[in-house]
Amino acid sequence: MKASNGPRVCSVKHVDINLFARMFAERFDFPRSSDYARCLVHAAVRRKSLESIYNNHNGLPPDSFFNFFKYSMSTVVDAMDGFFHRQAGILGEQGCVVAVDTNDVEYWGDTDDEYVHCKKGISKNAYVLRYASVSVVDEKHKLTLACLPVSKNDDLADIVKLLLEKARTLVKIDTVLLDRGFYSTRILKIIREMGMDYVIPLKKQKWSDLVWEESKATGVFKHRYILNKPVDPLQTWVYLSKKKEKKNEKKKQVEAGTKRKTRKVKKRKEREYVGVISSKNVHPEAVPDFMDWYFVRNNVEISYKEKNCYKILTCSTDKAFRLLIYCICHYLMNLSQVVRTVNRTFFRNDELKKLVKLLLEKPFTGEHRLSRTLVVIA
Repeated sequence: MKASNGPRVCSVKHVDINLFARMFAERFDFPRSSDYARCLVHAAVRRKSLESIYNNHNGLPPDSFFNFFKYSMSTVVDAMDGFFHRQAGILGEQGCVVAVDTNDVEYWGDTDDEYVHCKKGISKNAYVLRYASVSVVDEKHKLTLACLPVSKNDDLADIVKLLLEKARTLVKIDTVLLDRGFYSTRILKIIREMGMDYVIPLKKQKWSDLVWEESKATGVFKHRYILNKPVDPLQTWVYLSKKKEKKNEKKKQVEAGTKRKTRKVKKRKEREYVGVISSKNVHPEAVPDFMDWYFVRNNVEISYKEKNCYKILTCSTDKAFRLLIYCICHYLMNLSQVVRTVNRTFFRNDELKKLVKLLLEKPFTGEHRLSRTLVVIA
């Protein structure tokens, strides 16, 4: 019979809710701000609203937080930069890969605001608040380094530059991963001027179809190309590879076809290849691994899915508060990554939730069995 492995043992040194509360009180000076900070964390791990758990924190008066929290967006950004800075300092990343991306959060309220974006849908339009973030992404962990709100007047290139400037004060960056929304020679040039490499998916067009046909004929899947040649030329590398067939692809096609019966949708041309544009000069034999590295191992959307584990429910239309709770989601997601990396063991988001709830209830000392496979020590 196979012997069972012993439980994992993790230190909770870096999961200090009291420290979070003290840092929050230093940056937001209003009555009982540290209690409200604990209340925010409590709401995040339970995925509830502040109003539903006020009574769990020494009888905080309902809705009073919103009377006190009258801060600007820039104040919230500066405050959360301090929290992210501390977490990045614990890990001390060097020569890492980061991803820059935007994330939309649904919004109901006054749409006549610079921070409210209209997102076009198939059946109807939705209104969203848009945030941009930069995160460390690799096979070991994902760590958010900075978050910024995006207004209608913001230039995406300026947002990328500001995020990378914040990130490089925390970690040494080798490569920046982007998605198709950042397909701009100005953005790519900014990244190169900052001394970093970039990798971004190729926008498939007629010229890329011709290059793919040439690649199949010659067996060469690495090409030199000049982007935006007539206006703002940028010389870069183009890498191509045959698209891998996904499991249950036929089933998905049938489902998609069924949905399209009720509405007219412009048919997209399916292509048999995938491609990326990069400043990296990869050896021809390593092109398949390089493609997998971007499309498989470094999924830039994962952090946006994981942060929803700590979503504070609210109907508030205060943009600064909405930014605060968005950043707290990323802060808590980072905590699980910090514990995982420092202890060199697997640590799930649901385990962090249990741990934080335990820390909120009473002072934690000694040793505690959090689950059948996990023991935490103070």
